[in-house]
Amino acid sequence: MGKDIIPDDEIVIGNYVDTFTITFTTLPEVKITTEDASRSLIGNYVDEEFGHIYAESYFQVRIVGSNLVFGENPANLVLDSIVLSLDLTDFYGRFNDPVELEIFEIKQDFPVDSALDNNTVLAIDSSYDYANGATIDFSQLNGFLDFVRFRLDDSLGRKLLFASTDSLATNTIFTDFFKGLCIRSKSVNQSISREPGGIFQWDPTSSVSEVILYYKDTTSSKEYGFDISQFSDRYHRVIRTDVNGRLFEQILQDTVLSQPPYGAIQAGSLVNLFVGIPGMKNLDPAGINSALLILPLDPNFFGSDGRFEPPNQIFVYVANAEGTGIDSTAFIPRSATYDPVNQRYVVPVTNNLQNILADRLPDSGFIIVPGESSITVNRAIFAGPGHPNIDLHPKLQVVFTSIPGGG
Repeated sequence: MGKDIIPDDEIVIGNYVDTFTITFTTLPEVKITTEDASRSLIGNYVDEEFGHIYAESYFQVRIVGSNLVFGENPANLVLDSIVLSLDLTDFYGRFNDPVELEIFEIKQDFPVDSALDNNTVLAIDSSYDYANGATIDFSQLNGFLDFVRFRLDDSLGRKLLFASTDSLATNTIFTDFFKGLCIRSKSVNQSISREPGGIFQWDPTSSVSEVILYYKDTTSSKEYGFDISQFSDRYHRVIRTDVNGRLFEQILQDTVLSQPPYGAIQAGSLVNLFVGIPGMKNLDPAGINSALLILPLDPNFFGSDGRFEPPNQIFVYVANAEGTGIDSTAFIPRSATYDPVNQRYVVPVTNNLQNILADRLPDSGFIIVPGESSITVNRAIFAGPGHPNIDLHPKLQVVFTSIPGGG
């Protein structure tokens, strides 16, 4: 069949469009569950653009089995030491800046009626620090060690070694007697570098992560490991301070602009991004062949020595009508992996756009969420629709087939 057989008003025409208006709104301090996450976070660092970021871990330790007995006669028991061992898996910021820790006893039961998130605060006994000067310090090393061990204050060892047999009868009773530990960090020394410090990931389910009691029973040297395991109640918090005068403060203030120069995301339950595309419905009626949401980063804001890597992956969700969160009734997320060569994310949103034009999804924009948001603090600064470099403006590129006559 030739073109001359088809009436002019039924000819299918392919088009390429990249002129959709895009708006940004940065959404700070998003709540996310960190309970029972595969990794926990501790430490702090200074980011010249995002402020001072802290992470602290709360966790239980557990006994193995029941009716734990350290020795037949408590009078024969002598404490040698008590040690906290953590299986480190990764870091963000600088691994070789010393980070001094604080370790406190938790004085409140872990809640059972609600999920633990980055806003949850448990009561601790801050009057006594068990850390005994413990510091994560790789400053004299060429690389990053995969585990650390700290000798804790002997008072904690004595509390556990000489606990009554009733307190050691079952794990439920024991965790009521000793509710767990909170690990925090003292503020990193800001005179050692421009962006000092780091936040460390550790694996609470690893066999290396435990509290070890070393003691003597008469003349015999013994040890007992209190597990931190997948069955331990645990969570972590991430807190931001000192944002005055930093780019992050400007980004939040610029959300009142129709075309802000920047947008941002940060894992660790801190920042998501709303992306509005008000012209999408102008394609109706059309057959969508492909649609790509292209989100370039500003290359000037990767931190000194490029230490603040963007999230490896982002997820794109349909936004609610207010543009403040995810529409839970329209759960069709898309994802994209960071492209380090072009310093951008390219998100395939073909299915989303097809469903929006068919009125199966609301035309309310998208929420960009950093991947691994509950176990990392990676951040990214996007060039916004008002960025001075037009080559970095975000785009929605659509290849579509027009439908003559609307059907």
